[in-house]
Formats: sequence, C-alpha cells, structure tokens
Amino acid sequence: MSQAKRVLVADDSEAVRTVLVTALTQAGYEVAVAINGNDAYEMGQTGSIDLALLDHLMPGLLGIEVIARWQAEGYQIPVIILSGVDDERTIVDSLDLGAVDFVRKPFRLPELMARIRQRLPD
Repeated sequence: MSQAKRVLVADDSEAVRTVLVTALTQAGYEVAVAINGNDAYEMGQTGSIDLALLDHLMPGLLGIEVIARWQAEGYQIPVIILSGVDDERTIVDSLDLGAVDFVRKPFRLPELMARIRQRLPD
C-alpha cells in the first residue's frame, strides 16, 4: 500500500484553511498547514511535501517568493497558487516562476480537488 501524499496548505484565511484541510483529509491526503509565507517556506525545506497550495498574498513571504526560494535551494515542489488577485501579470509571473497551476479565489472545491488529483496520481 502506498504512503499518503502530503499536501501543504498555506493561507492566512482560517476559513480557506479549514475547507482545504477537511477536503484533503477526507480524500486521503496528509496535510501540513502554514498561516504565512515564512512558515510555508520552512515546511517545504523538510523534503516531505508532495504538493503545495500557496496563497499568493500572505504575511511574510508571498507565494511566488516561497517558490523562488525553494527553487534556488533545489526543492522541486509542485505548487498551485491560490489567489483572489485576478490580474494577468500575477498569473503569468506565478507560472513563469514555477507554479504548476494558478487558481482564482473564490475557487470551486471540486475543480481544485481535480487539479490536485491530476498532480498527485496514485
């Protein structure tokens, strides 16, 4: 039996964190939680994260800053950026800096879960 994939949820909104943690846990994923960019960055350095869901605008480091630091240090963590910012430049910058996907808030949970399953096949 394969080990559960570990997903990092990093968002400063308690409501968003709660929805994501509940859905991911019910889907069989292990979940790590960060409430700011600095904590997310440190959790990624453990080497135990299979996918990260990063809010774009968080206290401390922005989601794209977390990606850039991980990449500079050799961590290849797939990242889906979640953002209420609906700006083409932000989307393009996120993807150019290494995010594998960009999902606008408010997101549709079934769609986001499908994107997660696509990135974390069994």
